[in-house]
Amino acid sequence: MIQNWNDIKSSDWDNLLLGNGFSLNIWNQYSYESLYEYSKKNAIKPVLSDEIVGIFEELETVNFEEVLKALAYAILVKKSIGEDDLQEYLDLYKTVQENLFNTVEAVHINYSDVKKEEIGKELEVFEKIFTTCYDLILYWSSYSSLPSNKIADFFWNSNGLFDPQDTSIYGKKIGFYYLHGALHLQQDLVGAVSKIVHTSNSLPSSEDFNYEGINTKIPVYVSEGKSEYKLNKILSNSYLTFCYQTFSEIKGSLIVVGHSLDQDYDSHLVSAIKKNTNLTRVAVSIYSGLSKPDKEQRVQDLKAILHRSGLDLVFFESNSYPLINEDVKP
Repeated sequence: MIQNWNDIKSSDWDNLLLGNGFSLNIWNQYSYESLYEYSKKNAIKPVLSDEIVGIFEELETVNFEEVLKALAYAILVKKSIGEDDLQEYLDLYKTVQENLFNTVEAVHINYSDVKKEEIGKELEVFEKIFTTCYDLILYWSSYSSLPSNKIADFFWNSNGLFDPQDTSIYGKKIGFYYLHGALHLQQDLVGAVSKIVHTSNSLPSSEDFNYEGINTKIPVYVSEGKSEYKLNKILSNSYLTFCYQTFSEIKGSLIVVGHSLDQDYDSHLVSAIKKNTNLTRVAVSIYSGLSKPDKEQRVQDLKAILHRSGLDLVFFESNSYPLINEDVKP
């Protein structure tokens, strides 16, 4: 049975997981295609050359961060062995960097168009909020509408650095966890992760990712790839590992909103939910745009992949939930 949110909202819900359906509902210029595919299809300038496309293909990736990192390392290696012909590589890096920035600008909602207060008031009831969205809707809404002393994002050290040894939350704060990274996060070439401070009300700038040798900062987001790839990326990054481990250990109840929990692309999340015996109740939104038979099939599929003793599963119409209805659209 698929319920309406009003039927189950009176229960105490401890944790929230937001998927791309949350962002797509608010801003339909987002799509499920990668930024890379969007850039190529729409010839975003500076256009990615055949040489750059070849690098994406050789690395078997559609994630800009992988290509930026590879080019940065290539420049470092050439410089360290005394080669002087760096300009070609620097130009390639600059093209990828500016193309990424311009592609993000082309698809991302404006700060002024986000209904931050409406979104924020729905967030304050949770202890922990997880998201796989790389956009800044959640980040902007939380920082605009919630008191700063109620937000724990774990980037409270100098220069916005994340310290995996300093993650304890004191007092009654809401923890925010970007499971697949986000546009306001960056890391240097030795793996130190930090927050781009000025992004609390704006997109990152192209200059945030300038080539600066070993101090070069690259974006931290995993926007595409099957579950195995995503999990490998998560486990190679200290911040993402921390977020995933926290998600794997949450207690009580969880609401899953705008997330397909697809077996191919999200099995790392499904596994984390299924194996966590501290979770006793999970509510999953079912996309209201599906036909009735497709909704019923979706429920049966989710029951099959999430079933375990001691876990109570409930399902509700996505458009009955406040974060996925007309009230939060521009």
